[in-house]
Amino acid sequence: MDKNKKTAVIAIFAALIVVLQCISTFINFGSFPITLTLIPIIVGAAVFGPYVGLLLGSVFGIVVAIMVVTGADPSGATMLAIHPVITISVCIIKGALAGYVSGLIYQAFSDKNEKLGIILAAAAAPLTNTITLFLCLIIFFESSFAVMVSALMSINFIIELMTNVILAPGLLTLIHRWQKKA
Repeated sequence: MDKNKKTAVIAIFAALIVVLQCISTFINFGSFPITLTLIPIIVGAAVFGPYVGLLLGSVFGIVVAIMVVTGADPSGATMLAIHPVITISVCIIKGALAGYVSGLIYQAFSDKNEKLGIILAAAAAPLTNTITLFLCLIIFFESSFAVMVSALMSINFIIELMTNVILAPGLLTLIHRWQKKA
């Protein structure tokens, strides 16, 4: 794939991330939104590598931070009121890490078994995203607040994990077919 086409595809992934995150901000189980946005991050990281995963994850993190600041994410807004700099930082860092880690895992496994690579990458993204947020809560917030928020996050995590593991492999297969035709 030439550089211009690659840049265009990455830009499409980034735009998809923005749209999906804006929509998913209003899909809540508990007080945290379900993150549908990890799927294009995972697939982008699989197709283009961990650094593109890092970039796409950062786009996701920035959109999450905007949603938190505007109050569209009520739990994030609560965290923002307690520790603004930490909250904004963790929004961006957790997304960036989710993209980067999923790209690394896909690279590590895809040569031997591409299906296993994308499934593990699809599981790694929500794990990384959730664990990073969980560690932030434990380190920087009161224990009662951290326990309450963590309990609410567990439902979201399970839904995100299942969605990613089911949808990411199919989407990657479609993209590979498109690449072969292009």
